[in-house]
Amino acid sequence: MINSYFSVKFYTMDLQAEKLNILQAIMSTSDESLIMDVKAFLSDRKTDWFDELSKEQQKDVLEGLAEADRGETISHAEVVKLFGKWGLK
Repeated sequence: MINSYFSVKFYTMDLQAEKLNILQAIMSTSDESLIMDVKAFLSDRKTDWFDELSKEQQKDVLEGLAEADRGETISHAEVVKLFGKWGLK
């Protein structure tokens, strides 16, 4: 247990150090193309998975969320029982 704590803590510190190193490299550069590349990369990363779905898939997801909000759900146990009839587990 102690080893995993230290490895997680060490990883977190390494991540913070890497972020600082990247920031320092960006702040000290005068290479405009590097700045534009970083900006483009970060813009691309902000794409929401929902926006990448087709309109039909988006409609299905929103319909499912609305059903769940209305309490129209089936418990896991019921699903297992239902699909167990077909030998699925």
